[in-house]
Formats: sequence, structure tokens, C-alpha cells
Amino acid sequence: MAKYLAEERAGRPVFGLMGDANLGYLGAFMEREGGRYIAAALEGGAVSMGDGWARATGEVAVVSVTHGPALTNTLTALTEAARSRSGLVLLAGSTPEVNDHFQYVDIEGFARFAGAGFVKVRTPAELLPMLDRAFARAAAESAPVILDIPYGVLRAEIEYRAPRIPTLHGRRLLPDPESVDEVLGLLISAKRPLLVAGRGAVASGAREAILQLARAVNAPVMTTLLAKDFFDGEPENLGIHGTLSTPAAIEYMADVDIVMSFGASLNHHTTDSFALLRDRILIQTDVDPRAISGYGPAHHAVLADARAMAQALLDRLRESELETRRAIYMDVVAAAPHRESKDLYESTTGDGFIDMRDATRWLNSVLPEGSVQVSDVGRFVYSTWPHITVDPARWIYAGAFGSIGLGTATAVGAAAARDDVPTALYVGDGGAMQGIVELGTAVRAGLPLVMMVLNDQCYGAEYLKLKWFGSSPEQSFIDWSSFAEVAKSLGAHAVRATCMAELEPAAEAIRAGRFPLLIEVVADPGKVANRPGIVPMDD
Repeated sequence: MAKYLAEERAGRPVFGLMGDANLGYLGAFMEREGGRYIAAALEGGAVSMGDGWARATGEVAVVSVTHGPALTNTLTALTEAARSRSGLVLLAGSTPEVNDHFQYVDIEGFARFAGAGFVKVRTPAELLPMLDRAFARAAAESAPVILDIPYGVLRAEIEYRAPRIPTLHGRRLLPDPESVDEVLGLLISAKRPLLVAGRGAVASGAREAILQLARAVNAPVMTTLLAKDFFDGEPENLGIHGTLSTPAAIEYMADVDIVMSFGASLNHHTTDSFALLRDRILIQTDVDPRAISGYGPAHHAVLADARAMAQALLDRLRESELETRRAIYMDVVAAAPHRESKDLYESTTGDGFIDMRDATRWLNSVLPEGSVQVSDVGRFVYSTWPHITVDPARWIYAGAFGSIGLGTATAVGAAAARDDVPTALYVGDGGAMQGIVELGTAVRAGLPLVMMVLNDQCYGAEYLKLKWFGSSPEQSFIDWSSFAEVAKSLGAHAVRATCMAELEPAAEAIRAGRFPLLIEVVADPGKVANRPGIVPMDD
């Protein structure tokens, strides 16, 4: 096991937490093979680290935990990884085969419940082939796979051989010619078309092909949250499609008759529960059949890679020698005021509190170019997502399962993937308290992590919903200890700010490379944005 992992990882990390099921090979992996092991404080944290590392690199991550409760502790993080399509091998193990072992759990059933794949080693001779199989499945399916290595085979002797994991080829699924002709006809005949790019378009490198297609068929471009800023700076760009859309985008979307998506699942947030696509012709392109009509009916579906589909449409248009004139509305879109603005709000900073929007824009401005940016989930996102600019290939959202608290460990994993630039995390106070223990992991591993805690001393969503149920929002308040002081106790650098001037020491720390760094921003819970910043705050 140790030698296999050392050869397969080739200096890349294994994340985990030791116990009876894995300490034997992890010890040998570090001592005998010189492997890189990052020990998490919690098993769920280890899986989130693997998730973040996989998303940051596009490669298969490796996580190792022990029996029973160690595995069940990973459930939320594993579900997040499964829903985010992260390639990850989770090495676990069945308990000793004795009657009614107190740590027994049905690992295969657990994997199915989390949405992960499952591979089991049944005999010592199967160990190496099943390792190969788990890694191949995780890569091919872009999904977590649990490998069950029973306790009973750990001390068995087998002859070693190197990993035999096939190199993955042929992931670019090409569209069939008939579908290309049909879709092109629809786009050319559209009165107001719109092209929407998702994470699949980012992964396939489809930016230029989609932009050229957009210009050829007179279609503005928009993105999902996961592809945020994919077309930033382009005259056709209208930003995020959905509940975070700008006024300029909303105005154009009102008259759209055909929407074509590339590598986007078109979830409820992207489509405002499908209201934004109702009464429009929807053309959906994706490599994953499960994404088609997942949240509402597509009129035309094409199973194809985003870049391949966009390029095929362009090539067919050129072959047809059809001439299209630039539509007047494209000039109107390009000239729309505040089309790409990130400052469409009125600041509430003052009286000992910082507007979260000011804080997130500030951090975004002081990060070095190429920094990885990670977001937890919570009410604070309305103060973050519309107001920062990201590289969509280095943008990670740890909220596919809607669980707060996964962001810190996810960011630790992303930071472990890159040491040339910082990884920045935006997290609310509730999520930070749930995950701050893994800041200690970043300290021990010496990782370039910047953790901005947007602290309004309450659970934000509950602050709002308590009102709906007729209760006082103060029931959501929690008098946390100072996050900055907790961070210092863990060995991190830390700054606590109640005004913008107090953020300057954090800027100096980032410039000097003093990491990990926690920045605690003190905010007024009554003045936190409850909707995108372009809309006046209300109840």
C-alpha cells in the first residue's frame, strides 16, 4: 500500500486521519517511502481537503480514514464532493470480522447514500487490482470512490507491482452533425438568443469558441455561478444568469426567445426555479446525461463537450456561407451602464462595523493575480459573489450540498495544491466556527491560506427566517469568541477589523507572505445584504 501510494502520488499529498484501518500503511508511506501526508483534525475535514485539492488541480485526490465512526464522520463532506463531481479516492476499511464489532458500518450502503462509488478488496491478491480500479473509476467518472480495504488483509504478504492505472483519453464528446444543423437553425432564426456557460464550459476551455459563436449569431453571453467571470471584459458579457443578475442582464433577459447552455446543469438558482427559462426555447448541451432537463424541460438536448459543440456550430456556419449582420441590440448590450460593475450598492460601513461588501471587494483587490478563491455558503454570499472578480478556473464554491462549514477545509486542500499564490476563503462566522479547527492544519502544513471571516455574530439565514415565523431575529445571535484570537492560538497570523483602516495590517501580511492569515471583519447583522447588492436592503 505504502509503495503503491508513493508511486501513484509522486509527491502529491494524501489527506487523512490515522486509525487501525490505515495507520500501518500511512506510517510506512511517510517513513519508508517519503510520501507527503497532510493530517486533518477531523475526518470530514480530510475529505473536504481532498475535494478542494481535486477541484484546484483537476486530478484525483486521495484521502484515508479508518473504521466505522471515522467513515461516518465524512458523510457531509463526501456528499458535497459527489455533488461537485470531484474525482477522489477515499481509502477506508471494514472492521475485523468478529461477532457484532462495535464499529461496524455498511460501507457499501454508506457509499451509495453519499452518492459515491464503491470498490471492495476481498482477498490480498485483489489489493493492487482494486486500487487500480478505484483510481480509474474516480478519474473516468469525476466522482468520489470509496475503496474498502478490510482490516484482515492489512498484514498479508503479496508480491508488489507498480500501479497500472490507464491514462484517460477521449473525454471530449463530439456532437452528431444532425444536432449541429438543427441547433444552428434555431440560433440563426432567433430574435433574441442568449448563450449561457457553466462549469463544463470552463473545464473544456470553451471560452473563445463560445464568444466567436455569440458574435456570429448575435447572442449576448452569461454564466452560472461556477463559471463566474468567464467572459469578464467582453462587450457581449451580461454576467451571472439567475438570482444574481444585474439590471442590464435582467432587461435583456426579458425579451429572450432562445437560450442555449454549455456545460451547465441550470439549477434552481441559475434559473430562479426555472422561471427565467419558462416560455423560451431551451437548448442544453452537456457531457453528462444526468444534467439534461434536471431542473426543467429542455426542448433540444445535445450530449457533447461544450467546446466541441460551440466549435462545431461555428464550423457549420462557415461552411454554409450564411451572412449575419450585427444586431442593433448587441450595441445596446455593450453600452449598457454598470453591465459588469461590482460596486452597485451603497456602503453601510461606519459606527464600528464594516459593510461585508466593502470587505470582500477590498480582499479581492489586494490578492495577487492568479490567487485561488473559495467560498463557503451562507447569507454573506450576497455580499461576496456579485462584488468580486475571479478566475473561473481558480474559483471553488463549497456549497453544492448547502452545508455551511465545509469551506475552511476545502480551502486548505486547494492551498495544498498551489504554493505560488495564496488561496483566499470567504466564510461567515457560523461556517468559520464549524471549520476553524482545520486552520490548525494549514498552520502545521505551512499553507498560503487567507481566511476572511465575515462576522455578524449570528446565523444569517436564520436571522431572516425567524422573522418569517414571528420570532425575534435576536434568537439567532451567538456571542462568539474573537476569531482572530482563536486563530492566533492555533498559530496563525490574524487581524480583527471594525473599520477599513484596520484592514491595512492584513494587506501588509499578504504582501509579505505571512500565512496562514485570518481576517475577522466585524459586521452589523441588521445591515447585511439579504439580496444581491444591486437591490436595496430590506426585510
